[in-house]
Amino acid sequence: MAVNVREISDNELDAFVDFPFELYKNDPYWVGELKADTKHLLRADNIFWTHGRRALFMAYRDGKAVGRIMALVNQAHNDYHHENIGFFGFFDCINDADVSQALFTAAEKWLRAQGVCAVRGPANPSSNHVYGLLVDGFDSMPAIMMPYNYPYYEPLITQAGFAKIKDLLAFHRTKDDRFSERFLKVCARCSRAEGITLRRLNLKKIDEEAEIIRKIYNEAWAENWGFVPMSQQEMADVVKELKMVVRPEGTCVLEENGVPAGFYILIPNMNHVLKELKGSLCHPWRLVKALLAWRKIKDARMIMLGVSPQFRKRGIDLILIKHIIDHGVAVWDEAELSWVLEDNDGIIRGIMECGCHPSKRYRLYQKSL
Repeated sequence: MAVNVREISDNELDAFVDFPFELYKNDPYWVGELKADTKHLLRADNIFWTHGRRALFMAYRDGKAVGRIMALVNQAHNDYHHENIGFFGFFDCINDADVSQALFTAAEKWLRAQGVCAVRGPANPSSNHVYGLLVDGFDSMPAIMMPYNYPYYEPLITQAGFAKIKDLLAFHRTKDDRFSERFLKVCARCSRAEGITLRRLNLKKIDEEAEIIRKIYNEAWAENWGFVPMSQQEMADVVKELKMVVRPEGTCVLEENGVPAGFYILIPNMNHVLKELKGSLCHPWRLVKALLAWRKIKDARMIMLGVSPQFRKRGIDLILIKHIIDHGVAVWDEAELSWVLEDNDGIIRGIMECGCHPSKRYRLYQKSL
């Protein structure tokens, strides 16, 4: 049967956002974000699209939706990395190569018209959001703001001509896992340095704290592959999303002689709540179940960690990682540290020596146009 792909207008966002909820309705691990949040992100008036442009496509067969994809150009990424590429994101599809190929063909045609020379993804819509395709670790629920997809997505993407460009790694740690002796010795030596203090974020002054975090984050990640600096408005959006769930014991700012040098943010895995809500806050019984799930959360995710370049090679990253384990994982029983670039050998070595082990792998693909 023929596949029909057409571009979706802004007043049809509901169909685009609803599609994966039907596709994954029987999957025990997939978790959908609140539909209202996804629509807010995709709307043309979202702050993200002041430096980007996008087109949304859906595939139909016999009038039934069978797939979706977004094609986008992130001008902030291209300017920062001196590249001329586009991205694909929000890719969801039935297990049918004809459907996936039709979606990629439509996305690539639009991107060629934008003048880019390659397409990379999945990016929903950037490295500061949900990023990559799950390729290993399908046997458990994802951590908050991490992707989950059917295993058949990988062959559908490679059959469309894409090849791996980079993997992102997730690590898992329980409160019962142990530090290596080497890690403890090095961390103890670094902790004896004068002027080092650690404090929680002051959530009553969250706007001031957010600017400290944004500055360190942008400095710390400046040279990382795929990174795009976060603007003040984008950080404000992050704060708006997180301030209802972040807990002081999941945060830390490390200062050296009163100067902020590094930080981390660990948040409870709210996917247990989102799983019960099924994309909406409008169902009373689901709200009750979600509140009960919230009270039972025993795992968390480290979503941000950074050390300003001028404070590196002093073991500050090790001190922060140990603090996460001692004062964060101890609260939630277990945590995921994600994501880490596969070739970031130094941070991976430190994570492994503090008792973490690899748990999931996510992949970015690229194709020349």
